Amino acid sequence: MWRVLAWLLFLLKLMAFLALSLHAKISDWWHFATEFPVGCAHPPLPGNHSGIKVLVLGLAKTGTRTICHALNELGVRAYHSEEMQKDDELASRLMEKIGRCRMEAIALDGLETLFDPLAKANPDAKVIMMNWRTFRQWRNSLDTFVHKLTVMVYHNIITGSSLGLLPWLALLQPLDRLSGGHVEHLLRSGGPPITEVGGPMVWLYHQSMNHRRQYECWTPPSTSIAPQTEEEYQDFYGKAKKYFSKEQIFDWDPRKNTLEELCNFLGIDPCIKKGKVPKAINTWIFERDFPIAANAVIVLRLFLHWVNWKLFDALLSLPFWFYRAWRERPKVD
Repeated sequence: MWRVLAWLLFLLKLMAFLALSLHAKISDWWHFATEFPVGCAHPPLPGNHSGIKVLVLGLAKTGTRTICHALNELGVRAYHSEEMQKDDELASRLMEKIGRCRMEAIALDGLETLFDPLAKANPDAKVIMMNWRTFRQWRNSLDTFVHKLTVMVYHNIITGSSLGLLPWLALLQPLDRLSGGHVEHLLRSGGPPITEVGGPMVWLYHQSMNHRRQYECWTPPSTSIAPQTEEEYQDFYGKAKKYFSKEQIFDWDPRKNTLEELCNFLGIDPCIKKGKVPKAINTWIFERDFPIAANAVIVLRLFLHWVNWKLFDALLSLPFWFYRAWRERPKVD
Protein backbone atom coordinates (compact mmCIF):
# COMPACT_ATOMS: atom_id res chain seq x y z
CA MET A 1 0.00 0.00 0.00
CA TRP A 2 2.71 2.46 0.98
CA ARG A 3 4.71 1.55 -2.12
CA VAL A 4 1.71 2.34 -4.33
CA LEU A 5 1.23 5.70 -2.61
CA ALA A 6 4.93 6.45 -3.03
CA TRP A 7 4.68 5.77 -6.78
CA LEU A 8 1.57 7.92 -7.09
CA LEU A 9 3.33 10.76 -5.29
CA PHE A 10 6.34 10.39 -7.59
CA LEU A 11 4.12 10.49 -10.70
CA LEU A 12 2.30 13.57 -9.43
CA LYS A 13 5.62 15.31 -8.80
CA LEU A 14 6.87 14.32 -12.24
CA MET A 15 3.72 15.62 -13.96
CA ALA A 16 3.94 18.87 -12.01
CA PHE A 17 7.61 19.21 -12.96
CA LEU A 18 6.97 18.67 -16.67
CA ALA A 19 3.96 21.01 -16.67
CA LEU A 20 6.01 23.73 -14.94
CA SER A 21 8.91 23.24 -17.37
CA LEU A 22 6.63 23.50 -20.41
CA HIS A 23 4.89 26.57 -19.02
CA ALA A 24 8.24 28.24 -18.38
CA LYS A 25 9.40 27.46 -21.93
CA ILE A 26 6.24 28.64 -23.69
CA SER A 27 5.78 31.71 -21.48
CA ASP A 28 9.46 32.73 -21.71
CA TRP A 29 9.91 33.38 -18.00
CA TRP A 30 13.51 34.45 -18.45
CA HIS A 31 13.36 36.20 -21.83
CA PHE A 32 14.71 39.43 -20.33
CA ALA A 33 17.88 37.59 -19.28
CA THR A 34 18.36 35.44 -22.37
CA GLU A 35 17.59 37.72 -25.34
CA PHE A 36 20.39 38.60 -27.71
CA PRO A 37 20.46 42.14 -29.19
CA VAL A 38 17.28 42.48 -31.25
CA GLY A 39 17.48 43.19 -34.95
CA CYS A 40 20.22 43.43 -37.54
CA ALA A 41 22.89 46.14 -37.42
CA HIS A 42 22.69 47.36 -41.02
CA PRO A 43 21.10 50.78 -41.60
CA PRO A 44 17.66 50.71 -43.25
CA LEU A 45 17.55 51.11 -47.01
CA PRO A 46 16.13 54.39 -48.37
CA GLY A 47 12.41 54.73 -48.93
CA ASN A 48 10.25 51.66 -48.59
CA HIS A 49 12.80 49.36 -50.22
CA SER A 50 13.85 46.05 -48.78
CA GLY A 51 16.58 44.98 -51.18
CA ILE A 52 14.78 41.76 -52.08
CA LYS A 53 15.92 40.35 -55.43
CA VAL A 54 14.03 37.06 -55.39
CA LEU A 55 10.63 36.03 -54.06
CA VAL A 56 9.99 32.30 -53.76
CA LEU A 57 6.25 31.94 -54.23
CA GLY A 58 5.42 28.54 -52.83
CA LEU A 59 3.44 26.82 -50.12
CA ALA A 60 4.85 24.30 -47.67
CA LYS A 61 5.79 21.02 -49.39
CA THR A 62 6.53 22.54 -52.78
CA GLY A 63 10.33 22.64 -52.34
CA THR A 64 10.71 26.08 -50.76
CA ARG A 65 13.53 25.06 -48.43
CA THR A 66 15.26 23.18 -51.24
CA ILE A 67 15.30 26.26 -53.47
CA CYS A 68 16.39 28.54 -50.60
CA HIS A 69 19.26 26.19 -49.79
CA ALA A 70 20.27 26.27 -53.47
CA LEU A 71 20.12 30.09 -53.53
CA ASN A 72 22.39 30.30 -50.50
CA GLU A 73 24.79 27.90 -52.22
CA LEU A 74 24.83 30.26 -55.22
CA GLY A 75 25.62 33.27 -53.03
CA VAL A 76 22.12 34.73 -52.72
CA ARG A 77 21.17 35.26 -49.07
CA ALA A 78 17.82 33.46 -48.94
CA TYR A 79 15.58 33.15 -45.91
CA HIS A 80 13.02 30.44 -45.32
CA SER A 81 10.89 32.05 -42.58
CA GLU A 82 13.83 32.11 -40.15
CA GLU A 83 13.76 34.83 -37.51
CA MET A 84 10.49 36.32 -38.74
CA GLN A 85 8.86 37.17 -35.42
CA LYS A 86 5.16 37.98 -35.61
CA ASP A 87 3.92 41.22 -34.08
CA ASP A 88 1.07 43.70 -34.56
CA GLU A 89 3.09 45.89 -36.93
CA LEU A 90 4.85 43.18 -38.93
CA ALA A 91 3.36 44.12 -42.30
CA SER A 92 4.03 47.86 -41.87
CA ARG A 93 7.62 47.34 -40.70
CA LEU A 94 8.39 44.42 -42.99
CA MET A 95 10.55 46.29 -45.52
CA GLU A 96 12.65 47.89 -42.81
CA LYS A 97 13.22 44.58 -41.02
CA ILE A 98 14.18 42.79 -44.23
CA GLY A 99 16.39 45.64 -45.39
CA ARG A 100 18.28 45.85 -42.11
CA CYS A 101 19.19 42.16 -42.41
CA ARG A 102 20.13 42.54 -46.09
CA MET A 103 17.96 39.63 -47.14
CA GLU A 104 18.19 39.06 -50.88
CA ALA A 105 15.60 36.32 -51.25
CA ILE A 106 12.71 35.15 -49.12
CA ALA A 107 10.35 32.20 -49.34
CA LEU A 108 6.69 32.80 -48.65
CA ASP A 109 6.29 29.39 -47.00
CA GLY A 110 4.60 30.30 -43.70
CA LEU A 111 4.41 33.98 -44.69
CA GLU A 112 1.93 33.72 -47.56
CA THR A 113 -0.21 36.63 -46.35
CA LEU A 114 2.80 38.94 -46.72
CA PHE A 115 3.15 38.41 -50.47
CA ASP A 116 1.16 41.52 -51.41
CA PRO A 117 3.25 44.06 -49.43
CA LEU A 118 6.46 42.36 -50.56
CA ALA A 119 5.40 42.36 -54.22
CA LYS A 120 4.32 46.02 -54.12
CA ALA A 121 7.58 47.13 -52.51
CA ASN A 122 9.81 45.06 -54.80
CA PRO A 123 8.46 45.46 -58.35
CA ASP A 124 11.86 44.61 -59.89
CA ALA A 125 12.22 41.32 -58.01
CA LYS A 126 12.26 37.98 -59.76
CA VAL A 127 9.77 35.31 -58.75
CA ILE A 128 10.45 31.59 -58.50
CA MET A 129 7.03 29.99 -58.78
CA MET A 130 6.71 26.64 -56.97
CA ASN A 131 3.51 25.51 -58.69
CA TRP A 132 4.71 22.17 -60.05
CA ARG A 133 2.34 19.93 -58.06
CA THR A 134 -1.37 19.52 -58.61
CA PHE A 135 -3.60 20.57 -55.75
CA ARG A 136 -4.32 16.95 -54.80
CA GLN A 137 -0.62 15.98 -54.89
CA TRP A 138 0.25 18.99 -52.75
CA ARG A 139 -2.54 18.29 -50.26
CA ASN A 140 -1.51 14.66 -49.81
CA SER A 141 2.12 15.66 -49.26
CA LEU A 142 1.12 18.34 -46.76
CA ASP A 143 -1.09 15.97 -44.76
CA THR A 144 1.79 13.49 -44.44
CA PHE A 145 4.23 16.26 -43.55
CA VAL A 146 2.04 17.69 -40.78
CA HIS A 147 2.36 14.49 -38.74
CA LYS A 148 6.17 14.59 -38.98
CA LEU A 149 6.21 18.29 -38.17
CA THR A 150 3.98 17.79 -35.11
CA VAL A 151 6.32 15.15 -33.69
CA MET A 152 9.33 17.40 -34.27
CA VAL A 153 7.70 20.42 -32.66
CA TYR A 154 6.64 18.51 -29.54
CA HIS A 155 10.09 16.93 -29.29
CA ASN A 156 11.76 20.36 -29.49
CA ILE A 157 9.42 21.92 -26.95
CA ILE A 158 9.55 19.05 -24.44
CA THR A 159 13.30 18.44 -24.54
CA GLY A 160 14.04 22.14 -24.89
CA SER A 161 11.86 23.04 -21.92
CA SER A 162 14.83 22.20 -19.67
CA LEU A 163 16.40 25.44 -20.92
CA GLY A 164 13.45 27.52 -19.71
CA LEU A 165 12.71 26.44 -16.15
CA LEU A 166 15.79 28.26 -14.88
CA PRO A 167 17.69 31.01 -16.76
CA TRP A 168 20.35 28.66 -18.11
CA LEU A 169 20.37 30.47 -21.45
CA ALA A 170 21.51 33.65 -19.72
CA LEU A 171 24.94 31.98 -19.90
CA LEU A 172 24.75 31.78 -23.70
CA GLN A 173 25.70 35.41 -24.37
CA PRO A 174 28.85 35.50 -22.19
CA LEU A 175 29.88 32.07 -23.50
CA ASP A 176 29.32 33.27 -27.08
CA ARG A 177 31.50 36.34 -26.48
CA LEU A 178 34.24 34.20 -24.94
CA SER A 179 34.18 31.92 -27.99
CA GLY A 180 34.39 34.74 -30.53
CA GLY A 181 30.84 36.13 -30.67
CA HIS A 182 29.71 33.88 -33.53
CA VAL A 183 26.00 33.90 -32.67
CA GLU A 184 25.83 37.64 -32.03
CA HIS A 185 27.68 38.40 -35.27
CA LEU A 186 25.32 36.09 -37.16
CA LEU A 187 22.27 37.91 -35.77
CA ARG A 188 23.61 41.42 -36.20
CA SER A 189 24.87 40.88 -39.74
CA GLY A 190 21.66 39.15 -40.80
CA GLY A 191 23.21 36.07 -42.27
CA PRO A 192 23.79 33.49 -43.31
CA PRO A 193 20.34 32.23 -42.26
CA ILE A 194 20.46 30.33 -39.01
CA THR A 195 19.39 26.99 -40.53
CA GLU A 196 22.38 27.14 -42.89
CA VAL A 197 24.88 27.31 -40.02
CA GLY A 198 26.06 24.57 -37.66
CA GLY A 199 27.50 24.60 -34.15
CA PRO A 200 26.09 23.95 -30.66
CA MET A 201 25.88 27.66 -29.79
CA VAL A 202 23.70 28.43 -32.81
CA TRP A 203 21.45 25.44 -32.06
CA LEU A 204 21.10 26.50 -28.43
CA TYR A 205 20.09 29.98 -29.53
CA HIS A 206 17.59 28.50 -31.97
CA GLN A 207 16.09 26.47 -29.12
CA SER A 208 15.63 29.64 -27.08
CA MET A 209 13.44 31.32 -29.69
CA ASN A 210 11.98 28.81 -32.15
CA HIS A 211 8.63 28.52 -30.34
CA ARG A 212 7.92 32.24 -30.63
CA ARG A 213 9.64 33.18 -33.90
CA GLN A 214 8.61 30.17 -35.95
CA TYR A 215 5.90 28.10 -34.31
CA GLU A 216 3.72 31.09 -33.37
CA CYS A 217 3.43 32.10 -37.04
CA TRP A 218 1.44 28.92 -37.61
CA THR A 219 -1.22 29.76 -35.00
CA PRO A 220 -4.14 32.21 -35.41
CA PRO A 221 -3.89 35.02 -36.27
CA SER A 222 -1.47 33.42 -38.69
CA THR A 223 0.74 34.72 -41.47
CA SER A 224 0.29 31.41 -43.32
CA ILE A 225 -2.52 30.02 -45.42
CA ALA A 226 -3.51 26.46 -46.33
CA PRO A 227 -5.76 26.33 -49.41
CA GLN A 228 -8.68 23.94 -49.01
CA THR A 229 -9.80 23.84 -52.62
CA GLU A 230 -8.28 23.78 -56.09
CA GLU A 231 -9.58 27.31 -56.67
CA GLU A 232 -7.89 28.70 -53.55
CA TYR A 233 -4.68 26.91 -54.51
CA GLN A 234 -4.57 28.43 -57.99
CA ASP A 235 -5.64 31.87 -56.73
CA PHE A 236 -2.58 31.95 -54.47
CA TYR A 237 -0.19 31.34 -57.37
CA GLY A 238 -2.17 33.61 -59.67
CA LYS A 239 -1.16 36.59 -57.53
CA ALA A 240 2.28 36.71 -59.15
CA LYS A 241 0.83 37.68 -62.53
CA LYS A 242 -0.86 40.73 -60.96
CA TYR A 243 2.47 42.24 -59.93
CA PHE A 244 5.16 40.80 -62.21
CA SER A 245 5.74 40.37 -65.93
CA LYS A 246 6.14 36.98 -67.59
CA GLU A 247 9.91 37.55 -67.90
CA GLN A 248 10.20 38.00 -64.12
CA ILE A 249 8.60 34.63 -63.30
CA PHE A 250 10.30 31.24 -63.41
CA ASP A 251 7.90 28.30 -63.13
CA TRP A 252 10.25 26.02 -61.24
CA ASP A 253 9.93 22.24 -61.44
CA PRO A 254 12.55 20.42 -59.32
CA ARG A 255 12.03 17.27 -61.39
CA LYS A 256 13.28 18.99 -64.55
CA ASN A 257 15.03 22.30 -63.92
CA THR A 258 18.73 22.66 -63.14
CA LEU A 259 21.01 24.99 -61.23
CA GLU A 260 22.36 26.30 -64.54
CA GLU A 261 18.83 27.38 -65.52
CA LEU A 262 18.41 29.04 -62.12
CA CYS A 263 21.69 30.92 -62.56
CA ASN A 264 20.64 32.04 -66.03
CA PHE A 265 17.29 33.32 -64.73
CA LEU A 266 18.96 35.25 -61.89
CA GLY A 267 21.88 36.51 -64.00
CA ILE A 268 24.51 34.70 -61.95
CA ASP A 269 27.64 34.20 -64.03
CA PRO A 270 29.65 32.07 -63.62
CA CYS A 271 27.30 29.48 -62.12
CA ILE A 272 29.28 27.84 -59.31
CA LYS A 273 26.93 24.83 -59.01
CA LYS A 274 25.79 22.41 -61.68
CA GLY A 275 23.04 19.88 -62.26
CA LYS A 276 19.77 19.21 -60.44
CA VAL A 277 19.08 20.93 -57.13
CA PRO A 278 19.64 18.45 -54.26
CA LYS A 279 16.52 17.96 -52.16
CA ALA A 280 16.79 19.68 -48.77
CA ILE A 281 15.17 18.24 -45.67
CA ASN A 282 12.63 20.35 -43.77
CA THR A 283 12.16 18.42 -40.52
CA TRP A 284 14.87 17.64 -37.96
CA ILE A 285 17.07 20.05 -39.91
CA PHE A 286 19.81 20.53 -37.31
CA GLU A 287 19.81 16.89 -36.25
CA ARG A 288 20.37 15.70 -39.82
CA ASP A 289 22.49 18.53 -41.26
CA PHE A 290 24.67 19.05 -38.17
CA PRO A 291 24.44 15.78 -36.18
CA ILE A 292 27.45 16.34 -33.89
CA ALA A 293 26.26 19.77 -32.73
CA ALA A 294 22.64 18.63 -32.43
CA ASN A 295 23.50 15.53 -30.40
CA ALA A 296 25.70 17.58 -28.08
CA VAL A 297 22.80 19.94 -27.44
CA ILE A 298 20.32 17.08 -26.89
CA VAL A 299 22.65 15.59 -24.24
CA LEU A 300 22.90 19.03 -22.59
CA ARG A 301 19.11 19.48 -22.60
CA LEU A 302 18.55 16.07 -21.00
CA PHE A 303 21.25 16.77 -18.41
CA LEU A 304 19.59 20.07 -17.51
CA HIS A 305 16.27 18.24 -17.12
CA TRP A 306 18.01 16.03 -14.53
CA VAL A 307 19.50 19.06 -12.74
CA ASN A 308 16.14 20.86 -12.77
CA TRP A 309 14.40 17.77 -11.43
CA LYS A 310 16.87 17.45 -8.55
CA LEU A 311 16.39 21.11 -7.62
CA PHE A 312 12.60 20.83 -7.97
CA ASP A 313 12.52 17.71 -5.80
CA ALA A 314 14.74 19.36 -3.18
CA LEU A 315 12.46 22.41 -3.11
CA LEU A 316 9.38 20.26 -2.57
CA SER A 317 11.19 18.40 0.21
CA LEU A 318 12.04 21.56 2.16
CA PRO A 319 8.74 21.77 4.10
CA PHE A 320 9.09 18.13 5.17
CA TRP A 321 12.71 18.75 6.16
CA PHE A 322 11.74 21.75 8.31
CA TYR A 323 8.85 19.83 9.84
CA ARG A 324 11.12 16.88 10.69
CA ALA A 325 13.71 19.24 12.15
CA TRP A 326 11.02 20.92 14.24
CA ARG A 327 9.70 17.55 15.49
CA GLU A 328 13.20 16.35 16.36
CA ARG A 329 14.32 19.55 18.08
CA PRO A 330 15.57 19.07 21.65
CA LYS A 331 12.80 19.55 24.16
CA VAL A 332 13.33 22.05 26.98
CA ASP A 333 12.19 20.86 30.41
